[in-house]
Amino acid sequence: MNHLVYSSADQGRVGRIVPDLLRYRGLLRDLVSKELRARYRNAMIGFLWAVLHPLLMTLILTFVFSVVVRFEHDGRPAALYILSGLIFWQFLAAGIGEATRSLIDSQELVKKVHFPRETIPLAAILNCLVNLAIGLAVYVAVFLVLAREIPWGLAYIPLVFAIQFVLVIGVSLLTASANVHYHDVIYLTEVVLTFGFYASPILYPLEMVQQRLGIDSLAYRIYTLNPMVGLLTGYREALLDGHFPSLMPLLWPVACAGFFLIVGVVVFRRCSPVFADHL
Repeated sequence: MNHLVYSSADQGRVGRIVPDLLRYRGLLRDLVSKELRARYRNAMIGFLWAVLHPLLMTLILTFVFSVVVRFEHDGRPAALYILSGLIFWQFLAAGIGEATRSLIDSQELVKKVHFPRETIPLAAILNCLVNLAIGLAVYVAVFLVLAREIPWGLAYIPLVFAIQFVLVIGVSLLTASANVHYHDVIYLTEVVLTFGFYASPILYPLEMVQQRLGIDSLAYRIYTLNPMVGLLTGYREALLDGHFPSLMPLLWPVACAGFFLIVGVVVFRRCSPVFADHL
């Protein structure tokens, strides 16, 4: 029966990550279910908070950036423009943030049981899919009210989201493993995510950055190194324009997603056997 036992030696084998995750998919499912039940257990209105959060944020930001500070949002309702970027940024920020601290939050489980450690940060990321789905439902409702038509561009979202999902997994595996060895990584991650929020075209149009910096300038090229620039462009082409996203803006996010996934998996697997020693 030894072949059924997951040993610490198995944790360090990069090539076994897919078979290991398939074998322990039940554990991953249980971790996701447990976290979802615990998240809103003592909240008075429960899952309704997941609806109110993106809606209230959109209302506040729409007021600020269409009344107090006036930005032109390509002739589109500011609420739709902001919400179409905000819900996907919130998934990235929440996914990376929750996954980064997940191993420390689950340290008792890590210390006592042998299993693929990737299931813990992956469960944290999958939990954030629920809020993303609710955010998309809120977007559809707002779109129906303001545009009075069905946002058929939703059909193109899975292509762009697949790139973002891989990117979030890769970065999360890297930051989660680093946070076990250096506990201040979570604080650095929060700072980077805060900076990234304002360095991404969520509240303001990308065209404004192009006009201010110049599309051929070095500053603009540095700005577009942020993979969320291309991803948000793809999301808005699908959601607001209703057509298939242009492939050129997505090439750099694809490269970033592939790079971080490879590096994240290798680093996480190599560090997995000693996680319990550092927690």
